[in-house]
Amino acid sequence: MEWTQRLRMRQLYLLVALYETRNVSHTATQMGVTQPGLSKWLSELEEDLNVKLFKRNSRGLTPTEFCTALVSHAKAIIGELDRTQATIRLMSIGASGNLVVGTTPTVATGLVPKAAGYFRKRFPDAYLNIIENRLDALLPQLEEGRVDLVITRTDQARLDAGVRCDILHPEQIRVVVGANHPLAKKRKVDWPDVLRYPWIIPPKVSPLRRELEHELALAGQPSPRYRVETGSTLVIVTKLQDGDLVAPMSARLMHYFQGLKQVVPLPLPYLREGSVGVIRRREATESPMLKAFMDGLRMHAAG
Repeated sequence: MEWTQRLRMRQLYLLVALYETRNVSHTATQMGVTQPGLSKWLSELEEDLNVKLFKRNSRGLTPTEFCTALVSHAKAIIGELDRTQATIRLMSIGASGNLVVGTTPTVATGLVPKAAGYFRKRFPDAYLNIIENRLDALLPQLEEGRVDLVITRTDQARLDAGVRCDILHPEQIRVVVGANHPLAKKRKVDWPDVLRYPWIIPPKVSPLRRELEHELALAGQPSPRYRVETGSTLVIVTKLQDGDLVAPMSARLMHYFQGLKQVVPLPLPYLREGSVGVIRRREATESPMLKAFMDGLRMHAAG
């Protein structure tokens, strides 16, 4: 009998826990098994695979490349089963299915709600879960099947071979201030002008942050004086009303808040143009619900 036929779901959880703790004793305690039993199971699994999954040393375990590959697949299986359980639970209370959409804060306003509206017309009884988070937090969930797609700025996003990216529309970076900022009514502004003021910025892992740094490098300018760091668009817009803070923002998001008279774009000499796209698992089947949400995104991205 093949080892895959003997493998149970509980053992997948054990393997993932071992990979994350790097310690047999800690994993045994965490998972409620005996240390000898866990060590015996791991040795038998390595014997079945005919490879070493961990290198043993005095500090614990170091995963091999075989272990990393196996754990990646184990997480995907666990994620898919968790999603299946969630779907069945939702269907039992009347939903026709569920779709989980991830979005980064810089693109969450405007395009995503419009696509959600289109989706709801097509699937009024479906459960739609929209998760707003940083890209580095969303990508592992996508790879594990817990999220169906991720909408984000794609500039310099680090993607592996297991995912694909479809570009929706070009997207420029803009620098904005509040209506009462000293630069808000200036008709001519250059980078040294805005670099005199403190900035509020997204986290370092954010594509928008990397895009800002690239823009400044092309302009031959140093990094700004960062005073507030947050991934929350609401916090950024609120803090801009306080006084002299400056913030980077995607152009479409800027237009939205400009319409509400909450931000003022600065007329800087921008040199780059980025893009917003959808990241999906390369091998995932495009379900009718996923297709409907993608259709909504493409329709409103073109408008």
